[in-house]
Amino acid sequence: MCIPALLIVLSGLFVGGRAAAADPPTGEQLSGAVRSCTQQVSNGKYAERSGGSRTIPVCATGNAVHWRSGMTVDCDGQRTEKCNASTDPSWQNQTAWSQSDGKPLNAEKLPYIVVPGISSTWSCSRSGITGGTVAAVVYQGRVAYAVVGDVGPNDAIGEGSYALAKALGINPDPRSGGVSGKVVDYIVFPGVKAAPIQDNADAVAKGQRAAADLVAGLRGCGGVRLDFAAYPRLDGGAAGPEVKAAQCLLRAAGHDTGAGDPSGTFDAGTTSAAKQFQAKIGLPSTGVVDAHTWTALLSRGATPQVQDGSSGEAVSRVQRALNAAVGAALNVDGQFGPKTTAAVKSYQGARGLGADGIVGANTWKALQSGK
Repeated sequence: MCIPALLIVLSGLFVGGRAAAADPPTGEQLSGAVRSCTQQVSNGKYAERSGGSRTIPVCATGNAVHWRSGMTVDCDGQRTEKCNASTDPSWQNQTAWSQSDGKPLNAEKLPYIVVPGISSTWSCSRSGITGGTVAAVVYQGRVAYAVVGDVGPNDAIGEGSYALAKALGINPDPRSGGVSGKVVDYIVFPGVKAAPIQDNADAVAKGQRAAADLVAGLRGCGGVRLDFAAYPRLDGGAAGPEVKAAQCLLRAAGHDTGAGDPSGTFDAGTTSAAKQFQAKIGLPSTGVVDAHTWTALLSRGATPQVQDGSSGEAVSRVQRALNAAVGAALNVDGQFGPKTTAAVKSYQGARGLGADGIVGANTWKALQSGK
């Protein structure tokens, strides 16, 4: 199965470029950030409900994967007063992902959304989305943060738990509730996960930072330079614009680098964040931002297939990552042309991948694991 529904967590702040609990991005800001589908990552479109007309694409913007749909209420999981076979004729006693104690999720208490099952249309895992991945969900200006918690039909998208609907002011009754039309924004942050999945407070804290990053700009680094001809090795005591870039990217990946960052000074908080990120993706936890770590950080995000003729944010991420991985010295312009194709082939050949110049699932996997 694909990756479960999104857990809702309540929103956070944005102060001085950092998430904080007093002034979070508004619903209008978040919906505005994903108003356009500038890059479609699904191969086709989904219906609001299974069997319906397919008009909903899955898109990518900055550090987010997003879609706009209605909301069907999901009561699956633990049996509770509001969620059981009597209140919901379609009730099931399991969710695709479980709590850390092995029990299914609690739809009455834990806001989550449901993602479609794997199909030729889209695989959420290929976009870096899995159980516990954090998302912001917006309805009529109200924001709630959630985690992915369950999987639904492979032809429909737009479903949330009883708790999620209630938090958004939507009728949560699994029989008569929910809302129709393209009125709910589901904004998912690949690579940002609540741990454990049922920890609402952790989802809120991480969701606040990721949402602030989305509103602030590209990968949470609005106004901070990310494009360099080369990406130097960074460790304790380093300073400069490259350190600011690393701090922004680590924060966008869900790791707090400390108060005041991006400061441009590689301090203890930055070292700790780098170690956490490295452990998460399987690199040695040295705390040093080397070529492998740069490659993984710069390539984070949605993983649509891109090749000669492609353009957009995903291409820019590939170009930055190749500059870090193989010193490609590409102009980061978001245009996939002959020089980018040659650099991709060089990278693929050196990593034992098929050197076809196309950035597909295997090449994305290598880049995002820092190879």
